[in-house]
Amino acid sequence: MVEFLNRYVSIAKEGASTYGTEATATAVYGEVDDESFSHNVDLLTRTDMSRQIASKSVTGTEYSEGGINMAVQVDDFTGNVLAAFFPKTAYSSATHSFDEPTDASSDLYNSYTIRVGREEKEHTYTGMVGSSLSITASVGEYVMMSADFVGKAESSSSNIVTTTPFEGDAIDALYFANGSVYFDDGSGAASQSLKVKSFSVDVSLNRDTDNAYALGTNTYNRAPPAQRREISGSIEFNSVIYATTTDEPTYDGLTAADGLAMSDDGAAPTITLNLQAESNNDSEYIKVNFYNVRFEAPSANVSGRDTNTMSVNFVALYDATASGANKAMDITMKGGAVGGTAF
Repeated sequence: MVEFLNRYVSIAKEGASTYGTEATATAVYGEVDDESFSHNVDLLTRTDMSRQIASKSVTGTEYSEGGINMAVQVDDFTGNVLAAFFPKTAYSSATHSFDEPTDASSDLYNSYTIRVGREEKEHTYTGMVGSSLSITASVGEYVMMSADFVGKAESSSSNIVTTTPFEGDAIDALYFANGSVYFDDGSGAASQSLKVKSFSVDVSLNRDTDNAYALGTNTYNRAPPAQRREISGSIEFNSVIYATTTDEPTYDGLTAADGLAMSDDGAAPTITLNLQAESNNDSEYIKVNFYNVRFEAPSANVSGRDTNTMSVNFVALYDATASGANKAMDITMKGGAVGGTAF
């Protein structure tokens, strides 16, 4: 038995009208650091007054949940994970785009079959839909991504797959030494900041799992509906910003009456996180754009051994201005090992 080689995670998109039916599409394998998928059972236990100890119990609802952690590579596995949270995908001129849903009936979130190899057996989870996504980038570190999913009860285990063609074999992950952050405070000219030390963004779809059940089945019979989409993040600067020529948020601006927001600059993004490969030549990258940002109060404390830096949290809001982008954020991805069709 060869244990360590038989560990993998694959993802395959299910049919648009066949939620929870195991995908027949070709599975895409990713170089995942760790996974936490599990089958869950909610027990119903009766506690009648005649006994000190409960004597009867049945299975109530069953479902699966869990997620992955990985370094971000520009490949089809990363593309499928992003598409779980951005249902409007397109491909043009070697660039993939990932957009938020609109009111169109076609803008539906994908469901996936996720298969996990665990040394001796393969575990299959169907009807898996994105729940929360996190991307973090720190100077000198790989760009990291974690994604959580919820879905139907686990299928029966099956034979392990011994040949796993990982999508990113020929490339390395992105890292923040070749990243950049651009701010635009409304002046119309985005400028690169030279002071950003780390950046993180979190997307939550707040899935309504309670209303994914119906009489006649003890697991989901439809995808748990996505509710209010929430986007937040944080930025750490290597010094406190009191004055700027590159549109970064300043300490005084962040602490002024009513705080600070960046928006209303036509359809241009107010913050762009540009994560590039080692070549750093704009041929292999992931860009995250925000269009309407509201900042919280900053943190800029010092101690006897800590440098005076500045951190600030933010929320990304929908840009509903007359000439705005009509969205909160989007992502573009280019190059690497990504194919030429939309996800």
